Amino acid sequence: MSTRPLRALLFLAFLSTAAQASPESAPGLTASPVLPTAPAQAAAPAPAPRRTVLLLGDSLIATGFGEYLQNQLAAHPRIRCERRAKSSTGLARPDFFNWLEVGQQEVQQHQPDVVVVILGGNDGQALHTREGRATVAWGKPDWQGEYRQRLTDFVTAISAPGRKIVWLELPATSRHRFEQKLTLIRDLQREVIAGREDAVHLDTRPFFTDARGKALKQARVDGFRKPMRLRMTDGVHFTVAGGRYFANKVYPEVLGVLGLEAGEQHTVRPAATPVKPTMQALAPVAPAAPAAP
Repeated sequence: MSTRPLRALLFLAFLSTAAQASPESAPGLTASPVLPTAPAQAAAPAPAPRRTVLLLGDSLIATGFGEYLQNQLAAHPRIRCERRAKSSTGLARPDFFNWLEVGQQEVQQHQPDVVVVILGGNDGQALHTREGRATVAWGKPDWQGEYRQRLTDFVTAISAPGRKIVWLELPATSRHRFEQKLTLIRDLQREVIAGREDAVHLDTRPFFTDARGKALKQARVDGFRKPMRLRMTDGVHFTVAGGRYFANKVYPEVLGVLGLEAGEQHTVRPAATPVKPTMQALAPVAPAAPAAP
């Protein structure tokens, strides 16, 4: 037998054996395992923008009520709160303290979404110019028109597109003669605020009068075990408990104007112990002397 056909048969047998071999035995042909792709992580939502509240007013804002309200608002995760106050001030004596200028400066600096104001307890007196000249005496027919204009000018000065103003009605007191003055001032403030779409007048009478309409002397206050006296001996300024009581009433009203939920979880920082006012900012006063240098 010739060797050429034998070599051809051997070559064919080799090809047949190689074709039947497992692919796994061939070097360099092993496939790498494909790992599952990790799902893309969703981007964390951007935190909601904080809203700014500015508190403006006399000794009620300067002491316990203002301090506690500021602490409540500032403790909310979506609120930044600023406060500017001056005891024994109002709109009657711009020569002593000019709220028209100060209000403009404060809103320009802080650009608040909401401005909370309580003023007027010291305004039952003659109206003066910035230079200190008396223009209209208390009780004169022109007094109401001039004071109404001052209210309008002040509210206009602190307003801006998209901004809300919350005007707090002067709380009811137990001082009869003082209440006669406050009744007129409250009525004028309510009239001016009611005529504006960007302002809310908060009626505080239900907070401080009983079922018979008399001034409430004590009430239950969060953080105290028994009913607490609300006013100091002057019948006007708040005790520590009274300031907290008033702040607890105003706080949800401000949240409502901001469109925020009162139930959002946050911790209220304790308010500093309010300092007893040295000047009776809400008591009837004689024309205020210019501030000492």
